[in-house]
Amino acid sequence: MVTLNMLKNLTDGDGLTLKNWNPIRYHSGWQVATEGLETSDPAAALDMVAAYSGTCGIWYEGGTYYIDRSHRENTKTRALQVGREHNQISIYGWKTGRLAYC
Repeated sequence: MVTLNMLKNLTDGDGLTLKNWNPIRYHSGWQVATEGLETSDPAAALDMVAAYSGTCGIWYEGGTYYIDRSHRENTKTRALQVGREHNQISIYGWKTGRLAYC
């Protein structure tokens, strides 16, 4: 289960994907966000995770926590389509660990 301490320990470029408050990793498919929130306060970030019922993505960069409602799509084509529909910059490929830009 994600905790405040876990969020405080993230360093630049670190992230987590959560399902029902627990970190999860997939072996295939593409993660895509449909909406998001941001804050520089780790306690507020934890509250934002709660707003998404513990199922979301968290990215920490430059002192900011980005919390996104996200889900996994099977295909890159579909994930890119969803990403573009929701004005996302990129999607995350689970198999490669790389981003693809929308």
